[in-house]
Amino acid sequence: MWRGPLAEPFEPYARALSDHWARKRPVPFYLRGTFGPFVRQSSLQGFEPMKHRRALEEAALALCRGRVLDAGAGAGRHSLLLREAGHEVVSIDTSPILVELMKQRGLNQVYQADVFTVDHGVFDTILFLQNSIGLTGMLDRLCELLGALRPRLASRGQLVLDSVSPRYIAAPLKYAGEGQMQLLYRSILGKPFPWLWVDFSTLSVCARAAGYDAELMARGSVETDYLARLTPRQETAG
Repeated sequence: MWRGPLAEPFEPYARALSDHWARKRPVPFYLRGTFGPFVRQSSLQGFEPMKHRRALEEAALALCRGRVLDAGAGAGRHSLLLREAGHEVVSIDTSPILVELMKQRGLNQVYQADVFTVDHGVFDTILFLQNSIGLTGMLDRLCELLGALRPRLASRGQLVLDSVSPRYIAAPLKYAGEGQMQLLYRSILGKPFPWLWVDFSTLSVCARAAGYDAELMARGSVETDYLARLTPRQETAG
């Protein structure tokens, strides 16, 4: 049984990425889901795409246009690639450790911010990669976030996101993709946090309720992985 206080939910992951950058080599951290034990992960995934997701991430970055908000930017991998491609990029994360890491990596428009309340102007693209849309935790919160982000999008703006269709059966009256995660790195155990995996059909329903049209842009090499684009529905004259 774990003794001692729990850290903030994402501190173990943030510490692992920070140590990777300082030591110039990958370090292991551990993740467990709703029903399972801790599973070993590598900090390398914060700096390089996982092989089975590489094509999906390349497709997502190619979709980006104009001024981009990289939400849940982590170590800044996508932000750096977008900047190299000529985009103006604003990078946000809730972790002060990761904000500092992104600054060390040369990004200058970096802020510690919650995507629900972010206030750094209007964007042509808002990007959620590496399943970061899962931070919403529940379908109700996903719908709330989509509504909150509409004023942050330019008139022809877009949300670009990836997710994973849930593969297990949930309890009655509960959506299968609503789960819980917990992170561990060295002696740092984070508080459990809710996580959302959302299939494209359910995402489409949430998007429509929030005033968006949803497009399925690509499937990953793993069948459950996909890339979607949401665009605000244009009002037609009555």
